[in-house]
Amino acid sequence: MIRLLVILPLTFIHPLVQGPPASQGPWTAPAVADGSIDPLANDPKAVTKGARVFTSLCWTCHGMQGVGDGPNASNLRARPADLGSPSVQLQSNGALYWKITHGRGEMASYEQVLPRDDRWALVHYLRTLAHP
Repeated sequence: MIRLLVILPLTFIHPLVQGPPASQGPWTAPAVADGSIDPLANDPKAVTKGARVFTSLCWTCHGMQGVGDGPNASNLRARPADLGSPSVQLQSNGALYWKITHGRGEMASYEQVLPRDDRWALVHYLRTLAHP
């Protein structure tokens, strides 16, 4: 019997280990993302819905307060973003939605994982994490 050993890059084994490390420079969404229309802009339940999404998926890397200290953070090559920092909070809702949707490096794409409205709700929840 002949045994074949196939070695696949890690990117095919685990979706969170993908692409180059975050040291590739600042992560900016394309300018077109800033013009995205937020369908939940007037939805009073958006923050609550976003909080449920965050506590089910995001906290493991970003931490419960969103400062980048979740239990999985130490296993990553780059520290997860502090979601309450000015560098995150000054981005448009469209830019944050784009980043959640497309991901980069160890930050997975959630386009196929979360419905569109859940991704927008998550953006609204991220606004509550702003540092005073």
